[in-house]
Amino acid sequence: MKIWDVAIRNPVGTTMIMVALVVLGVVSFLRMPVDLFPDVSFPVVAITTIYPGAGPDQTQSQITELLEEEMSSISGVDAINSESGEGYSLVIIQFTMDTDVDKAVLDVQERLNQLSNQLPSDAQTPIIQRFDPASTPVMIYAVADTTGQYSPVDLAERVKNDIAPALQRVPGVAVVEVQGAEEREIQVDMNMLDLQGKYVAPQQVSGAIQSYNFDIPGGPVPNGDLNVLVRTPSKIHSLEDLEQVVVSQRGAPIRVIDVAEVKDGFKEKETFSRVNGDSALVLNVYKQSGSNTVTVADGVEKTVADIQAQFPELQLAKVADSSVFVKKSVADAVSDTVWGAILATLVVLFFFRNLRNTFITMIGLPVILIGTVWGMDMMGISLNLVSLLALAMVVGLVIDDAIVVRENIFRWINMGYSPREASSKATGEVSLAVLATSATIIAVFLPVAFTTGIVGQFFKDFGLTV
Repeated sequence: MKIWDVAIRNPVGTTMIMVALVVLGVVSFLRMPVDLFPDVSFPVVAITTIYPGAGPDQTQSQITELLEEEMSSISGVDAINSESGEGYSLVIIQFTMDTDVDKAVLDVQERLNQLSNQLPSDAQTPIIQRFDPASTPVMIYAVADTTGQYSPVDLAERVKNDIAPALQRVPGVAVVEVQGAEEREIQVDMNMLDLQGKYVAPQQVSGAIQSYNFDIPGGPVPNGDLNVLVRTPSKIHSLEDLEQVVVSQRGAPIRVIDVAEVKDGFKEKETFSRVNGDSALVLNVYKQSGSNTVTVADGVEKTVADIQAQFPELQLAKVADSSVFVKKSVADAVSDTVWGAILATLVVLFFFRNLRNTFITMIGLPVILIGTVWGMDMMGISLNLVSLLALAMVVGLVIDDAIVVRENIFRWINMGYSPREASSKATGEVSLAVLATSATIIAVFLPVAFTTGIVGQFFKDFGLTV
């Protein structure tokens, strides 16, 4: 028995299958991630190493060359680019497109651990970063004190301890970054004349402070039946302790206060932001990879409203919201698909000149499109401009097959056959042609889904949706 005969003889069962596809499609549509572009990952890893006070030649020879040599032996490395500057080294490792990015990061971290003893001791720990096109903030808020009751430090503490954690608990939020906050810093301003007069080098001052500030574990010491853990704690607990640190023992001891001024201040700010003239802090909200941009933004807005009610003395101003553009773009793509279906219906009506035939021909279109959304969800495809473009494009392809089948059925009915017999004979007559047309479309678009490279990652959603 042919598959179309099964459908003709079991109209209730066939209808239930169609209804089930629509239900599954609607459920998938409501829960699918909504984003501007497909979720792609580029296998690029960057290693940044800060080497304070070192020149480009030093960072090149002592850090960059070591990293290049070690990282070049990692499996899957395609190219390595580096840059050495004053006080920093940047090594960018590009892997082949078939490399698992998470595994590549682990391999880089493992090689860095092996190199840790060969890097300069006064260089900072290398920072590993992977290139992620989705690593831009979903939303940006500015927080300002409109009443003046918070000092800069208190405002920063309030934001870091209360506001940022509340936003980070929103489902789908990966991290909340605080910028522009005042950071406390103990500053030791050396007096060059005093250093020269007492024959003390600046390195002696910094070295003495470091040695006094070490918190060193001493290991276990037996005490009867017990082992007591012993440690040597830091001797600096206040500004006065820091001022009394002995720098040199040339006759009378020379202390920090003799050659420098110790101040309790703040780090130099590199970014400034204001809201209506008031100094403000910036909150950058990042979403988790693959999460729904629109849902995350809605959750953040709701949480911000609760925070605003809890702290009325603070002003939380929304600076940027990428979900607005995503909503508009997705809405435009859906609108284009709907208009495409409407225009296709009008074209079919123009040629059929019969409302009933047109309705029967087009009734399968929404079922197919909504059912495709369920298939997209099963394959991990999000609602984005690429996948929605594919949906809009295939409206005409689907209608082509429907017109061919419906027109042939209408011809058999005119020959005197009943609708049931005409449906069976006409569908069987054109089935091979319709399947050949569909197979041709699959042969053209399916390879697009398996295209390699960066372009292939974007067009995977396109090919699979078609």
